[in-house]
Amino acid sequence: MNWIRRDFGMNNTKNYVQILVVSLILSFLLKQYLLFSVFSFLLIIALINIYYYQRVGEKLELINEKKRIRLLKDTTSNLELTFQNKGVPIWNGTLLISFQTYIAPDGISHTTTTGFHEVTFPFSIGNKKEVTVKIPIKGVHRGLARIKQIELQIPHPLTDGSVLLDFKPMILMDAIVYPQIHKLEENLIPSRLKEGYLELNSSLYDDPFFPVGTREYAPGDQFHHIHWKASAKTQQLQTKVFTKVANVSVLFIVNVKEKYGVVTDFEEKIEWLASRMEACYKQDIPYSFAINIRTYGKFPLVYLPLGSGEAHRKQALELLALLSRSDNLIPFEKVLAYIDNHVELPVAVYIMSHQLEQYVPLLKRLEQRTNVLYETGIRVEGVL
Repeated sequence: MNWIRRDFGMNNTKNYVQILVVSLILSFLLKQYLLFSVFSFLLIIALINIYYYQRVGEKLELINEKKRIRLLKDTTSNLELTFQNKGVPIWNGTLLISFQTYIAPDGISHTTTTGFHEVTFPFSIGNKKEVTVKIPIKGVHRGLARIKQIELQIPHPLTDGSVLLDFKPMILMDAIVYPQIHKLEENLIPSRLKEGYLELNSSLYDDPFFPVGTREYAPGDQFHHIHWKASAKTQQLQTKVFTKVANVSVLFIVNVKEKYGVVTDFEEKIEWLASRMEACYKQDIPYSFAINIRTYGKFPLVYLPLGSGEAHRKQALELLALLSRSDNLIPFEKVLAYIDNHVELPVAVYIMSHQLEQYVPLLKRLEQRTNVLYETGIRVEGVL
């Protein structure tokens, strides 16, 4: 059973049944048939009540499917919880749901206690029925909000008392709030010396999949680039002209460590990074990032490999949303050394850090391999 069950008032009901049984026997012995009929009726009701009390909620199920609601700050959505009941009907129940304060109920009354919002709803469900409860929510601040608790209180239909059902397994539905994204007006400079996918007329590279026209054949043109149909039409050899393409890709390196703790503008740095990644996503520019927060896996630090597209964007934003001020930090110089030794550098590297003079030797090594740009401060409006 997925519910922890607690009964309140059952002993009073049992005492009530015992009193009715004694009264029923006495009324029969004293030949008080009217009282006997009344006590019999009350006893039947009490027994039905006990049966309902013992069976209610036994076959109530929460469809506990893994689902993640994705939000930006101040955007809205719904938490949808679906219940199925294959047992006795439930009437006049009260459903209590509590979840973390990264999200908040939108337009409905609630209470807040120790980092959790609690909302209550009236709840009823018949036999072999399905009910979906929708909780309107909005994003409050960056983070992952899990549902802590689901409780259902079912009152006794005829006497005092109730049944409290507490959902036992971990609830798989959650909601994630992405970092706030600011609009940026900035163009990234491509490299015409590296092959890529960005159109650039001055590039040295062609895209063989995108011919844009023809020209007269010149000595040195490759044989497989000859456009035979155009050559037959003009009676002169014609060579295909392709779109010129260049490489543009970015690595963002962010330092969130200051002396022995985390920087005071931690959230602003995360928003700075998210905003620049969003700009790259809109321009279809491959990007990656590294942050000096320790992880335990393939990489010793928070590192997202180079990529682009919607799936890469979602992975990047979810990774940023899960970062916390309480995470373990590593020295920034170790991040720079790791990048220098293990990562193939892209066209441009953006470094967001304070006190850059501490890392000059390592930064010089990066500058010898690629174009390095520095950011030392963040402005709230526009994020630089």
